Amino acid sequence: MFKWLKRLFKKDSNNSKKNKKDNINEWSYQRFAGFYDEKVLLDPLFNDKIKSIIDCVNNKRMDSIDEIAKVSNCTFDECVMKLRYLKNKRVIGNYSLDRINRTIRKCTEQDEEILKKYYNMIYVNHYQISEMAKQLPNYHNKPLTIIEEDVYKDIKYLYDKSIVNGIKLIPSTKEIKYYTIEKHKKEEYCVTINCPKCGVLVDVEKNKSVRCDYCNSLVEDKE
Repeated sequence: MFKWLKRLFKKDSNNSKKNKKDNINEWSYQRFAGFYDEKVLLDPLFNDKIKSIIDCVNNKRMDSIDEIAKVSNCTFDECVMKLRYLKNKRVIGNYSLDRINRTIRKCTEQDEEILKKYYNMIYVNHYQISEMAKQLPNYHNKPLTIIEEDVYKDIKYLYDKSIVNGIKLIPSTKEIKYYTIEKHKKEEYCVTINCPKCGVLVDVEKNKSVRCDYCNSLVEDKE
């Protein structure tokens, strides 16, 4: 692994390891899954599943998502989403997720090289593709549209392998949606409430009500 990534994760781990563990909870997981359009029900085994997945990856070094899912009592898709959530929380390290081969692996040098190139643009500046293209050295040497296409291919590569966390790439528009930004937008106008019937998180405009997408129950902001 590159030295810059080692330093980054070591510093992050030393400064806020306890806070990150405290910050892992079912509510934040539901919010994260909702960003990827996954409706997640409340699960009494959530904490046990999370602990088991962390142990499988960090301690037992398991690389089969099917095996991790089996040990943690998850479905395959549920396990993938929980792995993405834990990556976003930086509780597990720098891994790529391969849905086709159903594996979780340490990033290759090529993966890390591409990630290093865009790391600050994604995690610090929250740039779009066109903004990233203009930050690359010597971008004037090629037509901007060609550079943007190259950038899009790199970001799509990182996204498809789930190397980058907390983003959603929209292929039709080549737009990047950032979890942090979208969450703050919702917090300004909405409150997030667990549906009283099924437990799914529902975004409700303040002082209004809406039907739950999952069970059609009425959910309202009573405050």
